[in-house]
Amino acid sequence: MQVLSEREIEDILVLHPELVEDNLTLLGRQEQLENRRTDLTFKDRMGRLLLVELKKDIVQEEHVEQIEDYLRNLKKSYYGELRGMLIGQVIPTSIQFLCNQKNIEWKEIRIDNIYTYLQKRNSELLDQIFFSEKLHKKAKEVKSMDFQEYLNETSPFGVPYTSYQFFKPIDASPELSDDNQANQMVADQFKDMILKIQFERTMFNGSIKVIRKPDSKARWVVKTKDGAWQGFVLDYLLYMEGKLQPIHCELYLGSIGYRGNKPTFKDGKSRFIVLDIGKGKQKATTQYGFHKYLRTEGKALYPFYELKFNAVGIPKVNWEKIYYSLEHFGYYVRDSEDKKSKLLWIGDIELGREDSEKKVGDLIESLFATTIVKAHYKKEDKGIKFDFLSNLFEN
Repeated sequence: MQVLSEREIEDILVLHPELVEDNLTLLGRQEQLENRRTDLTFKDRMGRLLLVELKKDIVQEEHVEQIEDYLRNLKKSYYGELRGMLIGQVIPTSIQFLCNQKNIEWKEIRIDNIYTYLQKRNSELLDQIFFSEKLHKKAKEVKSMDFQEYLNETSPFGVPYTSYQFFKPIDASPELSDDNQANQMVADQFKDMILKIQFERTMFNGSIKVIRKPDSKARWVVKTKDGAWQGFVLDYLLYMEGKLQPIHCELYLGSIGYRGNKPTFKDGKSRFIVLDIGKGKQKATTQYGFHKYLRTEGKALYPFYELKFNAVGIPKVNWEKIYYSLEHFGYYVRDSEDKKSKLLWIGDIELGREDSEKKVGDLIESLFATTIVKAHYKKEDKGIKFDFLSNLFEN
């Protein structure tokens, strides 16, 4: 018997959703809801949203944690009834118990069950999947219900349920407007200001100087074939005390895929600053999403940047060193209100003030300061070492 891939099992369930449950209507495959994708999305016979996660082998505890976290985050922005289901060939008793505790549904669908079912109901598909070993093209032809149609049908507001209400990013600023045209106008004014600023700052008590590369112009780039990453690139030079050759840096202003931000702005594109210092193994990157910091009505940005790191790239033991280093050189690091993260304080950043350009420059400086310390405290064989940071912990 042919061993089926997860994709093939998904195809079969698209063609025969009754294997999951009777009276399901397909809404989508690999749909991005919030900040991740789900394998299959259905409307059940009661009109509820059913998210199905497939595992071709044994379902494990980490899979339960993943879907639990996903459902928890989604419930913050979706007001309808929501179900989550894990499907695997084997679901151990301990995992069944855990799912029941967390109100997550589960179902074992074994390969031999699929074989027996298709033998009775769809011999053509049986042959093509199990014997010809071909991915069944008919799965791609299955019509799904339009997702916006589903949202309108199930809206609890008595009016069409906008995609913005449903897909609002998990880390979205609470001061975003429901008018995504207004969000876009304010964000783009900040973007235009960054494009024009001839940035030049001395940092870390004179150890670092960063300037916008002289005579350079913003370059429009399309970084991915699907156009999900496209925007302007600005060239900067980073000079270290005692070094003749500067380090080339790039500040990218544009979209970086959907990232859960698709409906925040009218044109459906996310808006990010992505700062890169160095290249290859040396490169350190910092991202700033406008959806997270925008205060639309006040035509402003929140006066801080949230310091978040990945333990894979920067060992957790170095995080406190990063906070200490920033504070040592005059940057203000404080706890967030919930005490779960650290904030790098920048100060008010508002449009229409005499010092607006300077304040936007402070934002750029803060992103450079963050990226410099990140580069220094990356794993031993990566990043860029800065002497003035190394000297902090020598004594």
